[in-house]
Order: sequence, then C-alpha cells, then structure tokens
Amino acid sequence: MDLKKIAGIAFGIAFLMAIVLFTGNGRSYISISTAKIIFIISGAVGLFLNLLSFRSGKNGSVFSFLYWAGSLVVFLGLIFLIMRWPYGYYIVIGGMSILGISFILPEKLVSPKKNDNELLDDL
Repeated sequence: MDLKKIAGIAFGIAFLMAIVLFTGNGRSYISISTAKIIFIISGAVGLFLNLLSFRSGKNGSVFSFLYWAGSLVVFLGLIFLIMRWPYGYYIVIGGMSILGISFILPEKLVSPKKNDNELLDDL
C-alpha cells in the first residue's frame, strides 16, 4: 500500500475522532479519553507519513511545504484545544492562515517545472 493512502486512512480516523471530541456524536460508542489518544496517534502518523512522501506529490515543493507546515500547526492547535491548554484557537487560526496562503500562491510556485522540449511528444 502506498504511503499516501496509509496517511489518508490515518487522517480519516483522526477526523472521525475529532468529530467525536468536538461534537459529542458517538460518545456512547467510544470514551473521550480513548478518542483523544486515537486522534493524537492517528493524526501524528498521518502527518509523519505525509512528510515521508513530501517530494512525491504532483505539486511544487513550496506548495507542499506550506501545506504540510499549515497542517502540522492546525494539528497542534487541535491538540491544544482537546487538552484545554491556552492559545489553542490562535494556533488553529495561524495554521489555517498558512494553509490559505499555500492556496493563493502563484502558479509558478505551485506546479513543478515542465520541460517545454517535450511539447511535440504529447501529440
């Protein structure tokens, strides 16, 4: 199985646990402390595996780095919110700002460089 697929599964599990933690849905099936542990572990695994497959993406390295860094900051902010530590909202807002910046980058920085010599090979 590909690292990106495993990371996607881990993010999916973390997302489900975030729903349990922040909305209260599913608390009859899983306890809050178990949901916290699963959220932290699966989110960390997803972020780590995404870091390992950093250069294999279809986007440029600047976009990938900003997107990964923003995701990491958002994840840390969510951990702060779950653990009820101060400044959690500010950290989440900062991470979302970094993610937003990564989406409004110019096309030159987002997409990898293409070789113009192969223009006729595509016909």
